[in-house]
Amino acid sequence: MTAYSRPAVTVDLKNVIGPGFYDSHRAVREQRAHTLVEEGGRGSLKSSFCSVEIVLWLLRWPQSHALVLRQTSNTLADSVYAQLLWAVGKLGLSDNFIEKKSPLQLIYKPTGQRIYFRGMDDETKIKSIKPPFGYMGCLWFEEADQLRKGEDAVLSVKQSALRGMGSAPTLTLI
Repeated sequence: MTAYSRPAVTVDLKNVIGPGFYDSHRAVREQRAHTLVEEGGRGSLKSSFCSVEIVLWLLRWPQSHALVLRQTSNTLADSVYAQLLWAVGKLGLSDNFIEKKSPLQLIYKPTGQRIYFRGMDDETKIKSIKPPFGYMGCLWFEEADQLRKGEDAVLSVKQSALRGMGSAPTLTLI
């Protein structure tokens, strides 16, 4: 395992994750779940849960990067990017992340891990994402019900983004 310094931050996750997602959080933490398909509409706290899990994932797996997807790229900055900034802030880690607007990404300063943001207007472009080290280990498909190609698009992205990571741990949030 790579040596790195974790920030000394204590957060009560009950103040960050909604009660409906406690079991899912435990399943991820205990590595009993690698793909979570969560239910939830407006106000369900699903996006809050997913964004917090991504940040926690990066803290736990220092060789992993994350990819956050929506159907169209023009909605990323005002939705999932803003949601990840919220999660970083709620976890007390704002000083540990670099915010980049072009290309849209967050970089975890202690390790250089990245959270990439992409639209699925053309999911074949996802093949070209190459993290500077490690592997793409965490995917979040936001508003999956809006994906034009549905499950086929999810499968295509998973095959492209998660290729070449061997037996490393992965997490897909849908």
